[in-house]
Amino acid sequence: MLQPQDPTFQHLPLKPQWPNDLMATVTSPVESPEKSPVPVPPPGEGWPLSTTQALVPQPRSLQEAAKALPFTWLWEEKNEKGELRWLPFRRSDQPRLDAAEGKVTSAESEDIVRVEGGRWKVNLQQRSLQDCYGSDPPKESCRVLRGRWFLISNGTLTPYDEQTDEAIESAYQKLLQRAEMESSEAKPAESYEMSEEVKRAVAEGRPRTILMKLKFKANKWKFTCADQAQTGNSLFSYGKSLLESSYGVQRGFGEIERQLGEVEEEMMSKEIGHVIVLVHGIGEKMWSEEGCGLAWSSGVFRQLVHAKQLRGHGFVKAGDGWEFPGETPPEVKKDEVLEASWWETVHTDEMDARLARISLPSMKQVRQIANFTVVDALYYMHPGHKEKILKAVAKSVESALARFYEHHPDYKGSVVLAGHSLGGVILFELLRTGSPKLSFVPQVLFTMGSPVGLFLHTADSIPNRSFSLPGGTRYFNIFHPLDPVAYRVEPLIAEELEKLDPEWIPCDSDQLNWGGYKTNHALHQMGKTMYTWARGEEKAKNDLLRLIGGVALNAGDRVDWSLQEDMSMWTTVGVAGELMQALPSHSCYMKSPDVAAFIQNHSTKIAVANSLVAKHGPEMFPDASETVSGKGKGSSGTPGTPSPKSAG
Repeated sequence: MLQPQDPTFQHLPLKPQWPNDLMATVTSPVESPEKSPVPVPPPGEGWPLSTTQALVPQPRSLQEAAKALPFTWLWEEKNEKGELRWLPFRRSDQPRLDAAEGKVTSAESEDIVRVEGGRWKVNLQQRSLQDCYGSDPPKESCRVLRGRWFLISNGTLTPYDEQTDEAIESAYQKLLQRAEMESSEAKPAESYEMSEEVKRAVAEGRPRTILMKLKFKANKWKFTCADQAQTGNSLFSYGKSLLESSYGVQRGFGEIERQLGEVEEEMMSKEIGHVIVLVHGIGEKMWSEEGCGLAWSSGVFRQLVHAKQLRGHGFVKAGDGWEFPGETPPEVKKDEVLEASWWETVHTDEMDARLARISLPSMKQVRQIANFTVVDALYYMHPGHKEKILKAVAKSVESALARFYEHHPDYKGSVVLAGHSLGGVILFELLRTGSPKLSFVPQVLFTMGSPVGLFLHTADSIPNRSFSLPGGTRYFNIFHPLDPVAYRVEPLIAEELEKLDPEWIPCDSDQLNWGGYKTNHALHQMGKTMYTWARGEEKAKNDLLRLIGGVALNAGDRVDWSLQEDMSMWTTVGVAGELMQALPSHSCYMKSPDVAAFIQNHSTKIAVANSLVAKHGPEMFPDASETVSGKGKGSSGTPGTPSPKSAG
């Protein structure tokens, strides 16, 4: 009787198994405390990591049941609340880990395997996962294991440690061999049962037994497996064991669903095109605890950027994947997305505890939102805390890039900064004042839903037309028209520009797309153009566009860019409708295909133009020189603005 070491259990959400009446000769029903376990949805919308367990096909014979089962590689995650759970690696990383594991004991030993697009690495000898680059602060090192057997509890799957897994598999194969021998001899009795068990110790509570049973009844073999407390010799011990839960045990994790962004990243080369560093805004502590913070947003944003790159190189969506309609698909350099976090500077345990002591007990959820969002902005406006936050953001950005360069020492491409909400304000202030000074000059700064204009206004720090960010960093101010946190910048520089509408961010969808405009905006633009022409106001508009050409902040290109959203429905229902859209409009940017395509498109165009001008001079490539200066075709915001589809 095998007695392996105790596993520390963590969980994976479970999908229901096949009902018994659909199973063939050998069945594996789930004997869980729940009568009908249901899938547990992952936290946050579109959680990038697949945590649900797929249906496991059931064997149709004893021989099929005895076949070797592929291992599933998993890693242990600890979320912001301190909760632990096991998650499967990407489907595409599973064979890489299997192949390397097969060489660990050979002369071709491969102890280290890069996974998750190269951002993480697995040490097979130590069974640990480390964060190479991708986020700052880096992900904590965590355990890795491979498993075939899972305990079922509270609608989740719990992998056993590898020693226990081997013991269970050995007992399972022994049980099937006994059944095969029994069935190959004289016909078994009408009802027959055999069993195997594996004992294991636990850190707390009574030792447990994994009991497998194989029953022959009604001309069928039926398999069951349960994890239960061991019974003692005394009546008291036996009664106590009955009160402890008994759990089902399942062989096999099932097919791993493709994780968000996995398919796109597998289609791209390992060579990096551009680096985009994302900085979060207010409320990150709360969002991250809910599973929809910067780690989730950056995963969504990365997938959208890669999808834009693939489309730009001629790939088309085909089902769940991508295909190239031509003969030889081009190599697509991957734009990498890094995360820089600063909320830990504000939300220390001491400061949060003090804030909790002074918060009123009523309206707890509303106050929690205020304590984790509004307070962030208040801290930043305090001179002492502002300097700490500026230093924290600078340090986080520098650290994220340093770890990236450590693993890509030959990278010579551009660095782009993108900040959401207050994060955009902080980045703008860092570049504007140079305190603290960054060790690099970003090619472009994109702010999304940021009140940069408001902070410049309240500080009486009004930029003039000749103001530009040091080093020639270009600046784009992106906003949703219903975002209550966002403000324009152009009318702050020249009050006449209030009359000039923000430029529309091109629509990146293939549906209802009129040259980069959504249908309703295309019709509106046509009507507005005709109205302007009929009233003889075309000259006045051209004068404003020439005025923009003299604004240095974005080298003569438009600064204010608005998403194409239909506001008519919400503006007609009054304050209630506007309030309903306040939070969604402020949190939409990193999951917007249009924003991702806009940032990728402009980063590429400016980088290419900079490279050509630096290498050959502005005389050789005048069009590229105009792009660098922001005065190329379409920079005035006219319909000549290139659609994202035309960019690589």
